[in-house]
Amino acid sequence: MSETRGADSRSAETRTRILDATLASLVRNGYGGTTARAIAQLGGFAPGVIYYHFADLDDLLVATLAHTCEARARRYRTELSGIDRAGRAVELLRELYREDTEVGHIAAVQEIYAGARPGSRAADRLMTETRRWEELAEEVLTTLLRGKPLASLVRVQVVASAAVAFYLGMETLTHLDGDRSRPAQLFDQAARLAAVFDRIPRLRRRG
Repeated sequence: MSETRGADSRSAETRTRILDATLASLVRNGYGGTTARAIAQLGGFAPGVIYYHFADLDDLLVATLAHTCEARARRYRTELSGIDRAGRAVELLRELYREDTEVGHIAAVQEIYAGARPGSRAADRLMTETRRWEELAEEVLTTLLRGKPLASLVRVQVVASAAVAFYLGMETLTHLDGDRSRPAQLFDQAARLAAVFDRIPRLRRRG
C-alpha cells in the first residue's frame, strides 16, 4: 500500500512539473512555440514523459489552463472574500495582478486565448474558466454595491463580464507595446475612483 501511495505521489509531482513547464513555455515561447520538445527542455525531462501523463499536446494545454486558473482563482477568492471597501479591493487587485504577472499566469492564459481554435477543447475550457472569473467578479461587485444608492441600476453580471474582458485586454495591449506602466496607471485611477465610491454612505435598511 505504501509503495502504491509513493508511486501516486511521484506521478502527481511529475504531472505538476509538466504543467509548470508548459506554463513557462507559453510565457517564453508563445502558443505556437509551446511544443513537446520546448516544454521538456524547460522542465528537464524527456518529451515522451508528457505522453505518459497526457493524451496529446491539446490535452496538456487544457490541463495547464485549468491548473493555473484554479490556483489563481483560489488565491483571489481567499484575498477578496468579504471585502466591502472599494479602496481595499483595488489594493488587493493591484497586488494580485502583480502576482499574476510574476508567475506567468496572465501571459500564459492570454497566449491560449490568442492561439485556441474555435470549437477546440482549449476554446471550450477557456469559456469555462472565463465564466469562473466572471462569477468571482460578480461576488466582489455584489458585496461592494450592497446598500449603495442606485445599486439596483447596476447590472452586476454585465459589469463583471466587462471587468474580465478589460483585464485580459489590458494584458494584450501591454504585451503588444511593452508598456508595463499601463497597469499601474489604471490601478492608480481605480484607486482614486474607489476613494470617492467609499465615501458614498450605504442606505440603512428599514426596520
